[in-house]
Order: sequence, then C-alpha cells, then structure tokens
Amino acid sequence: MLTAALRRRGSRLPGLALLLILAAAMLACPSSPPPSPAAAAFRQEILQTLQRLRQPLAAALARRDIPALDAILQQTSKTIPGLCLDCAYRIGVLDEAAILLTTYPKQDVVGLNFSSFDRLLDNMRRQRISQRQVFLPDHSRILLLAAPLVHNRRLVGAVVLGFRPQDLEQKWRLTTKEFLALDFNTPERE
Repeated sequence: MLTAALRRRGSRLPGLALLLILAAAMLACPSSPPPSPAAAAFRQEILQTLQRLRQPLAAALARRDIPALDAILQQTSKTIPGLCLDCAYRIGVLDEAAILLTTYPKQDVVGLNFSSFDRLLDNMRRQRISQRQVFLPDHSRILLLAAPLVHNRRLVGAVVLGFRPQDLEQKWRLTTKEFLALDFNTPERE
C-alpha cells in the first residue's frame, strides 16, 4: 500500500518539477524596461488626444461625412500639442479599406491607398493601435501612429497621426526607437 502511494506521488513529481522549472524561467526572463519619463508623457498625451478624437471621427466616418471629418480635425488639431506644421501627414483619416479620405492641414494626398501596409491593416482589423516608420520618396522618414475607429462595434477606419523624427526628439525628447517600442494598447500599470 505504501509502495502504491509512492508510485502515485512519484508520477506527479516530473510534472511538478517541470512546472517549477517553467516558473523559474519566467522569473529569470528580463521584462521589457519601463518607458522613459519622456516616452510615458508622450504616450499619455497621445492617448488623451485619441480619446478626444476617436468617437466623433468614427461617427462622422460611419456616415461618410467628409466635411464633418474636416471640421472635427480642424477643431481638435488646435488642441493637439506638438504636431509639426510641415509634416506630410500631420493627421489623417483612413476608411476601412485604408484609403486616405482627408487630412489636416489639407494636403494633396487624399486618395492614397495604405492597404499595402499589412501590419497597419492587421492591427486595424484587430482594433489595435499601431505605429510604424515610413520612408518617403525624398528619403525622409515619417513616423505614423494609427488608431482604429469603431462605430457601433464595427470598424469604420483609422485616425493616423504623423510625426517627423526630429520633431519627436525636439518636442518630446523621444527617439524613433522609443516611439516604435511604445505600447499604446496596454493600460498603464500603476
């Protein structure tokens, strides 16, 4: 009887040992470092801006009301701190097919198709904020942050904020690497 109890207990030992090894490995893995104070402040500022923009833009976009989108962008852009004056895409709205419908300030780029940006489309469909670096034909770079617009639980498009790397560095003391590493989808841990 004692032998049978030991055998039963012994059969659990390999599983328990594996669990302990996995737990130790998870504790030993370094977690990503917290964002710098500058990155955390930038993240907070952008999330507040997106919170103000997303609902009214989604409602107007669901109606395909471009003049209303323009009015919302113009009105809200006055309160968006730090957006550069001469970025190619300071702020824009894409429809669900990733076609650029409007920008602020007005640019002659409406109709551009961003559907070849697979990661952007995938994140839009998954309703996640994403950011990426894009190289322009003149060899300059622009950093884009795209946030999905959802109306009545249906994806209707995305709002895109565009930043020049030098503006991020000058105004927020934020590097391109830090910008690309920021997680805008996870709630901030206290």
